[in-house]
Amino acid sequence: MERIAAATEAALRVAAVVLLLGMLGCVVAGVVSRQLGIPLSWTDEAAQYLLVWTGFAGMILAARRRSHIRIDVFIDRLPPLARRTVEIVIQAGVVFFALALLRYSPALIERNLDVEWISVPLSAALLYIPLPIAAAAIVANAAVQMLEAIRGPVAAPHAPGDQPL
Repeated sequence: MERIAAATEAALRVAAVVLLLGMLGCVVAGVVSRQLGIPLSWTDEAAQYLLVWTGFAGMILAARRRSHIRIDVFIDRLPPLARRTVEIVIQAGVVFFALALLRYSPALIERNLDVEWISVPLSAALLYIPLPIAAAAIVANAAVQMLEAIRGPVAAPHAPGDQPL
């Protein structure tokens, strides 16, 4: 199981880098083409779509690493059992919202299949394809974190400044 998790995280990192480089390439192509007096109309829109996809890849990676912004001043002051209980409730909320996203994202994709980009004859549904993928990954990750909280103590509070970046 750990091998699968490591492989998917590595693939996700590669995907995030490729998406980020693609976005950078679109922006550079747009700037250079404007400077040459022959602007490419598709670069801005493609960069925006790639930004959304990169954001979803980053969201999944941050959830797996537990590096999303969290204000846990009060949670850190709780005894271990209460801290575990609060963690389970938080992850259950994450599962609830991710399941809602998973439930409604296919309809959003379907609704945009016949809508085209402004600059290129591609489907606007491409923008929404990461939604069910990210939602499923978030549900799986939250379930793992809930199981970890059920099995044992949630990590002890961090001292200021020692959180991993």
